[in-house]
Amino acid sequence: MAQIPLLFPFLLLSIFLSLPLRHVAEEESSLSRHCLENPPTLNSSYGAGSVKEIGGLKTYVSGHSYSKRAILLVSDVYGYEAPHLRKIADKVARSGFYVVVPDFFFGDPYVANTSRTISDWLKTHGTDKGFEDAKPVIAALKQKGIHAIGAAGFCWGGNVVTKLAKTDLIKAAVLLHPSWVTVDDIKAVKVPIAILAAELDNGTPPKLLEEFKSVLSQNKVKNFIKIYPKVKHGWTVRYNDTDATAVKAANEAHKDMLHWLTKYVKK
Repeated sequence: MAQIPLLFPFLLLSIFLSLPLRHVAEEESSLSRHCLENPPTLNSSYGAGSVKEIGGLKTYVSGHSYSKRAILLVSDVYGYEAPHLRKIADKVARSGFYVVVPDFFFGDPYVANTSRTISDWLKTHGTDKGFEDAKPVIAALKQKGIHAIGAAGFCWGGNVVTKLAKTDLIKAAVLLHPSWVTVDDIKAVKVPIAILAAELDNGTPPKLLEEFKSVLSQNKVKNFIKIYPKVKHGWTVRYNDTDATAVKAANEAHKDMLHWLTKYVKK
């Protein structure tokens, strides 16, 4: 009997140490099967904007700095140098927003087709950390006189933006084919939210989206949920330029995203 008190702390410690790894494994197993497809060719000089430091992070910025409305775009696992992502930022900026796309991975985006698995990468680049890193970026935008901030996130970034939507830090949110978002997450959302999903996405199947819609409506949170036919998870930012169906659907989603942000991110 004397051995039980001695062993008990070690048992608790072993259980505690196993939790982060289990969490990462669960995240990896719940990824859409299309999540890592068609990785972009990163280009640090792409886009009409420039790179500045905001809130301690290198950030691609586009649009007029004197705008009082800003949009935070949160990338997928491939990071802020993806050309399609910067093209979206420039498109949103042309509507009068100051758009910021931070490097939440500190120069270490996921690289496909290497010995480093997505599970290993997520151990140091989880969405909880992304959420915390977004806070000083938002604070810096407010310090420069921006009155209203919205956020849109792609895949990994959709989970970060879901966390932001549970706070008063932003005015509106858009999730584009988000990863790891649960009904419990949606129950805590406080701001108008749009969810733009792919038909071919096991991460956000129609039944789950129906549950999201029901919860948001019951909680009287303004919402817009749309499923785009014949496209896969990741299509809005990693579409193949030669795939006419995906390009058309991506442009439609970008238009829907911009409409939502323009409607709810006001001065």
